[in-house]
Amino acid sequence: MYYMDYENVHPLSHYEYVIQVDSDTAILKLKVFEEMKSLEGWCSEKKASILIDYILSKKPDRVLEIGVFGGKSLVPMAFALQANGKGKIFGIDSWDPVVSVQGMLEESHKIWWSQLDHQKIKWGLFRKIEQLKLRDYIEIWQTTSENAPLISEIDILHIDGNHSEERAYSDVLKWVPMVKKGGIILLNDMNWSENGYLTMVSAIEWLDETCHKIFEFNELYESWGIWVKL
Repeated sequence: MYYMDYENVHPLSHYEYVIQVDSDTAILKLKVFEEMKSLEGWCSEKKASILIDYILSKKPDRVLEIGVFGGKSLVPMAFALQANGKGKIFGIDSWDPVVSVQGMLEESHKIWWSQLDHQKIKWGLFRKIEQLKLRDYIEIWQTTSENAPLISEIDILHIDGNHSEERAYSDVLKWVPMVKKGGIILLNDMNWSENGYLTMVSAIEWLDETCHKIFEFNELYESWGIWVKL
């Protein structure tokens, strides 16, 4: 399924406009959804479907994902790049428990992330990339978003890194200016809360002031938005 151009979609009012049913795309998505079952992470099929559609329609050269974890959103995007026969997705993640908990306020979150086997998740993803023959479309940088070298002319930016207020705000300040005019920015976990405090508000407000929001999806365990770079 494809979506209407962003100029024709009223912000927040509409979710999906099906304008073309493509059997090849449907087959690709079924394959991706099946592979997602073996990947660590929290990307839903609904979100993966939209990420795939953007890549298939926009034919990007550069996609950047901050916060790879087990690759549950990175792999669907790489499959779409492979279908296009062009482009690369750069994935930034430290896979470091110390970095994962920086700035966190809620003790239960700190405990969960500290006890997680980050290296097992990383190597599981690397094996999956090789198995699926996606290596030509993926470049992983094992570092923090803060320390990663800048990438210019980004077509699609997916921000799903550390959700502390400081780190989320830093991510949009550093990377959104690197997105092309008309490029797409996705921010995940917009309703992330720590001890009752919404930590993503500063990042969201900055995006609202500098970009054009075209979509916001909110459910109990999933909340994310899409902006267009002005």
